[in-house]
Amino acid sequence: MADQIIAGRKVVLEYLSTVEGDATLYIAESAHGRILDVIVGKASSRNIPVNKVPKSWFDSHCQPHHQGVALMMSYRPHNTIQNRFYLPDIASSQGVIVACDGITDPHNIGSIIRTAEALGGNAIIVTKAHAPEITQTIIKASAGATAHIIVHHVANLASFIEDAKQSGFWIIGTSDRGTHPIHSIRQYKPAVLIIGSEGSGMRHRTQQLCDITVAIPLRGKVSSLNASVAAGIVLWELLKE
Repeated sequence: MADQIIAGRKVVLEYLSTVEGDATLYIAESAHGRILDVIVGKASSRNIPVNKVPKSWFDSHCQPHHQGVALMMSYRPHNTIQNRFYLPDIASSQGVIVACDGITDPHNIGSIIRTAEALGGNAIIVTKAHAPEITQTIIKASAGATAHIIVHHVANLASFIEDAKQSGFWIIGTSDRGTHPIHSIRQYKPAVLIIGSEGSGMRHRTQQLCDITVAIPLRGKVSSLNASVAAGIVLWELLKE
């Protein structure tokens, strides 16, 4: 099976908790820091070989900002469907899924994944045609959260939403023209939370499928928020006890 390389200290530490199959940890000969001892200890506890290599190895195998640490492991697709992603299971636990509608920036997607995982979301939905594959950039931006949360690619977001409705999910859209009070959305679970692109927001068809739409009340002079920041605010309201 093809190999996958995960780079970055925080990211590698997260993946070491979930790695399955063959894996090898690579540490730059010049790298140092307390977290490296934690990483090496975690790898040793899971019988993962540790190789010290020159910095040039990372320049050849990794994207920038690798921090002198990389984990090479058997390729693990992030859009696992059959054995991990099952709408009725998430619905029965009153779970929350975040769907990205037209968001293409990998840093935004990574930040949304990180926020959703940290706040207790169950899965992330991205569209195959309008979003990048899960790259090292997204994994790094998520701070390794991709190791712990399902990222599911769908061919058609509208079709996915229809399936979610059939499974009992509320569809909650975000828009600066939203009419539903954000502080009252906790009652609408299980839920699919739609986050639109920063430029144009949700697409028209997506808006039509929403049960409710919410707007984040802004008090300053800036009229909009970064998509990942908006996702964090709405998710906090939706998932808090």
